[in-house]
Amino acid sequence: MTIDRERLIRLLRMTESDQDAEALIAIRKTNDMLRANGMGWSDVIGAPAEPLPVPSADWSDVSREGYERSDGIRRSIRREFPITLAFFPLWIAAELMVIFYPNTYWNRNGKRVAMTFWSLCWLGLLSWLGAGTWLLFMMGT
Repeated sequence: MTIDRERLIRLLRMTESDQDAEALIAIRKTNDMLRANGMGWSDVIGAPAEPLPVPSADWSDVSREGYERSDGIRRSIRREFPITLAFFPLWIAAELMVIFYPNTYWNRNGKRVAMTFWSLCWLGLLSWLGAGTWLLFMMGT
């Protein structure tokens, strides 16, 4: 039998959870999957690794210092209702990041990432300013 590599990766990523019970369940399910395939951790760790792509300064496929996964960024933005309201283009971008790049880690201090997020914040503020101006003119006529 061959091990389902994608499922193994998903389970191992679940061990990063802040919820201890969820992380423990993921470890136990991983152990069960390895046992069912007649494998141990040494078989998985000792397996030849695929060469990693050269990491970008702004995003990475593997967890690195100073990088945050797409769903972590989305959770941070969702937690603050005023941010989602005032900077709705930023909120929409965070939601789309999770859909299109679910397992990508983003450099919180990367130049392109920071520039994109700040641009989206300004776009949100300008759209509120435009909507307010339009309402004022509509009320005056």
